[in-house]
Amino acid sequence: MVHVFIINPEYNESEFPVRLRETLSGIPDLNYYVFTTGAAGDETQLASTIEDIFEGEQVRIYSCGGITTARNVLEGIRDLSKIEFAIIPSEDVKYLNAFGSQERFKNVADLISGKTVRVDYIRTNHGVALNSVSFGLDTYSYRCYENLKSMLIFGNRLPWLIAGIYSAMMTPSYTYNLKLDDEEMSLRLTQIHISNVPISGTDRFDPDNRNVAEGIASCVTVYRFGFFGRLKYEVDSMRHKIRYAKDDPRQSVRGISSAKVRHSTGVPIWCSLDGKQVLATEWNINVVKQGLKMVIPEGADYEGT
Repeated sequence: MVHVFIINPEYNESEFPVRLRETLSGIPDLNYYVFTTGAAGDETQLASTIEDIFEGEQVRIYSCGGITTARNVLEGIRDLSKIEFAIIPSEDVKYLNAFGSQERFKNVADLISGKTVRVDYIRTNHGVALNSVSFGLDTYSYRCYENLKSMLIFGNRLPWLIAGIYSAMMTPSYTYNLKLDDEEMSLRLTQIHISNVPISGTDRFDPDNRNVAEGIASCVTVYRFGFFGRLKYEVDSMRHKIRYAKDDPRQSVRGISSAKVRHSTGVPIWCSLDGKQVLATEWNINVVKQGLKMVIPEGADYEGT
């Protein structure tokens, strides 16, 4: 097996590649390669090149960074069923909470000796996502957060707080034409969030069920209008004071395997694919059941397929 490590320097300490190579060199008979990208987003092209170079070989790719780095790597792989995929988190990757402690994923040796499990991912007509596809509040939060990265020297709480206030002020309330599985509807919403592990980047959603291998994603729709209504939702959700039900008039949740989303007037709308911002008119979204071989570390608290 070939072990390939892709490092996003934007989300890793400058010493990380040195420490990683020291760890890898101490593992006997390990066939490995370490690549560092030039800038965020280069992971997609690099992953595609790696797939071509090692065609015909068993390859395990380790994404070193955050959830968006992982998404960018997956975007570059033409056939996700043929590779094994692992995440070494350099920041909080809430998707990994489905497998127990995130800290275990930082242990490279445990990942290398770990096992693979089949998990779902989300494929759209404009790219893939490992965990979440969202429209509205989350999208505007991510867009603001990306512009505040220079404030990360003070930690990420302040940028996320500012991003939450910004999204409450600026997120438009669109009327969406939706098709959730076989049910069609037209709803005025401030948020649509479809996720495998239903937790957003700002701790927004935390339902009890976290299914990553059943072909079903959680679809949350939010009906909060006006600055103060949306701001209260932001604050309450980050404090885990909101519960979601299928028929709640303000925020509801249901399980789906597919969705179609468009603006009622046909104008392009922003979507966040695991934090990657994409502008498009028509969105076709499908959960690919157990379409990815995910590597979990030795001793991880997960009993999956």
